[in-house]
Amino acid sequence: MNAIWPLWATALALLLLAMAVLIWPLMRETETDAVDGRTPDAPLRHVYQAQREELEREFERQMMSPSDREQALEELQRRLLDDTDALSPSATALAPSQPERAWVRRGLAGLLALALPLAALALYLKVGDPQAAATIAAAEPQSHANSGVNVESMVSGLAAKLAQSPDDLEGWMVLARSHEVQEDFNEASDAYRQAIAAAERGKFPVSLQARLHADLADAQASAQDGLMEGPVQRALEDALRLDPLQPKALALAGTAAVRRGDIASAKQHWQQLLAQLEPGTDMALRVQSDLQRLEGVSRPEGSGSVTVTPSAPALSGMQGTISLSPAMAERVQKGDTLFVVARAAETGRIPLAALKLDVGKFPMAFQLDDRHAMSPELRLSRFKEVTVEAWVTRSGAPQKTSGLPTSAPRTTAYPVSGVNLLIDQIVP
Repeated sequence: MNAIWPLWATALALLLLAMAVLIWPLMRETETDAVDGRTPDAPLRHVYQAQREELEREFERQMMSPSDREQALEELQRRLLDDTDALSPSATALAPSQPERAWVRRGLAGLLALALPLAALALYLKVGDPQAAATIAAAEPQSHANSGVNVESMVSGLAAKLAQSPDDLEGWMVLARSHEVQEDFNEASDAYRQAIAAAERGKFPVSLQARLHADLADAQASAQDGLMEGPVQRALEDALRLDPLQPKALALAGTAAVRRGDIASAKQHWQQLLAQLEPGTDMALRVQSDLQRLEGVSRPEGSGSVTVTPSAPALSGMQGTISLSPAMAERVQKGDTLFVVARAAETGRIPLAALKLDVGKFPMAFQLDDRHAMSPELRLSRFKEVTVEAWVTRSGAPQKTSGLPTSAPRTTAYPVSGVNLLIDQIVP
């Protein structure tokens, strides 16, 4: 079973338990409720009804005459009226309020049944991280094959369900994360757009909407092989317009600024990000390192390019060659694209870096380093060991295509040189 389902099942069980503890006492009919529907003079009428029945039985046994019967009934009726009038007016006044109390409790129970799940969802969206669940689900890719679970059909089923429930914000977020895990970044971008639209319709907090715009920018950049122009830049601008201190948007905006040569903007974004991080943490140290590297960046006068002074540390990375098995030669055509992708065990199937090459004459040399990182938060230099593989695509998209050649994944230390990848397998 996918690791994500026990998480949701546990959360649902805890929610139902909390609702039962709160709602059951309100819905349960107490002994007081059972008698509250009666009028205050009900016991008295019961006594007089028994007396009348006794008179009727005596009359039937011919123990009294019709005139005596009529006189006795009139006397009984008069006594009933006198005793009823003698009842406390306060008891009569309180009688109508008894059923109302039961309805008040039932109304409160209905309100809790609606408000408690909504409050739980709002709290999860505020302090939770749906991406963590998607990452957990992706961390054991082989378990799906062993258990017979078809991930593709699960994602397709979720997409079909969301087509009928366009306002299901959490569903769109889970779908987007799932497409990212599958490296289908175009579909992930579409899901993030739907999530943003649902958040706007539901008037969710602007901080959440800003995070969704930042996630959209990240997915679009991945779909564009790391390019951060056009729609990526617009998504980042939307994120920072909603929340000028959105951490992920600041990190990506700083990276985009460096790539277009705007060092001042990059420093500003990363300094704002650093101010929000706890000093001494791994993330804070990485941002400090990036800022220190920017200190050595200069723009030659009259040049539109950015250069790095010798004092700036050079990027270390992975260097190697990609070879093609003779058996796979006939499956590779002119115009095909070659992708080299690196991952780490700590992040599961989430790619750390990707390199796109035009298929040429094999063997082909490649170099993969932090410049090819899919996210500034997950650079290759953070990891001591990575897994790298290469595959051929015909569409130019980074997803593997069934029937086309691929290499076996190779795990190696990082940084490293002399890595040899042999494309000798077929994508199932």
